[in-house]
Amino acid sequence: MVVDDDSAVRAVASEMLKRGNYQVASADCGQAALDILQSEYFDLILLDVGMPGMSGVETYQQIRLSLPQQKILFMTGYAEDDITDLANPNTHILPKPFSLKLFNDTISAII
Repeated sequence: MVVDDDSAVRAVASEMLKRGNYQVASADCGQAALDILQSEYFDLILLDVGMPGMSGVETYQQIRLSLPQQKILFMTGYAEDDITDLANPNTHILPKPFSLKLFNDTISAII
């Protein structure tokens, strides 16, 4: 699942995943992502940090409460200091902007 408030980023990331033969869902905010997670499982969640309302970090914290083993990849242009759970082996960071190669390599390594 791709979670980002920027529709262009959601569209590009979703398309890149689809080209890699992944099934993709998307959400435009943290609450929408949490709602989707009530009924669906994802091998990986790509999560933007800087979203209005519920931030990516707040969304992450909520996901960790119910799905502690969920693999999450933060896509961020922000400092990593905002992400406090980097010791978790299921938490990863992909700095924005990123190349298609780095995106694909990172996804493959995590999944």
